[in-house]
Amino acid sequence: MSPIRERRRPPFRPRRLLPARPLRVSVVRYLNTAPLVWGLEHDPRKRYELSYATPAECAEALRTGRADVGILPSIEYQTIPGLKLIPHVAIASERKVESVLLVSKGPARKARRVALDAGSRTSAALVKILFARHWKTEPEYVEAAPDLARMLEQADAALLIGDPALQFLLHAPYAGASGVSNLHIYDLAEEWWRLTNLPFVFAFWTVRAERVRTPQAARTLTRDFQRSRDDGLAHLREIARAAAARLELPGGQLERYLQHSIQYRLDAPHCAALESFYRFAHELGLIERARPLEFL
Repeated sequence: MSPIRERRRPPFRPRRLLPARPLRVSVVRYLNTAPLVWGLEHDPRKRYELSYATPAECAEALRTGRADVGILPSIEYQTIPGLKLIPHVAIASERKVESVLLVSKGPARKARRVALDAGSRTSAALVKILFARHWKTEPEYVEAAPDLARMLEQADAALLIGDPALQFLLHAPYAGASGVSNLHIYDLAEEWWRLTNLPFVFAFWTVRAERVRTPQAARTLTRDFQRSRDDGLAHLREIARAAAARLELPGGQLERYLQHSIQYRLDAPHCAALESFYRFAHELGLIERARPLEFL
């Protein structure tokens, strides 16, 4: 009987692992988001791929998987499954926010047609909630480009958000609305406060859950995005000065806006405010259900 020959195995060669793809981060290009991404933009290691969009485009990038992380308008959390919040970081306001305005030809409760900036569904939902719950009326809503004069040609009131709202309020309150007198200007965060006695949360960081598969990855992501925010808050003057030239607004006013009008945290009152916002939105049929907040 011939001896059994031992089959030789090929030598072990570890596979070369390709480097992990950097997380793709979708950022809303408004002044109030600049402190959140300061650290990411100035990271010499460039660990995250940043792209810039409107609030609605940012939500769509997360929905379709073209982005892994994004600054999500708060209403969109209820429409996109599989997202988790990065803890303790948000764009919120208590009382006046200054960059989310309803500009009306007369008292808001008398408006019959309202033009909505299509760039943010959260602010549009907030407008509808305030009309229904606060001003006790139900006007017709139409979408429009953020051009105040044209918006007020076709409607009794107009929603302005982000940098266009800041330019309108801080530069010349009646610019862009020639021929219209007695404009009424409503700060929507302040009106929400009057309705609920709560701050309002406009947006927060979210991540697609499948892109954070381990507790260590969740801790790293949370640490990086909180540090980015903290770095931005330490450079508010520099951020404001850079934006002043672009927006043609005084840097001092923009720095005050970032320091006092915007809150960059997400604590218990903010979570309670989100729950109230989602409940109202569900009652008005703006969302199918009020999904609870789920954090990393």
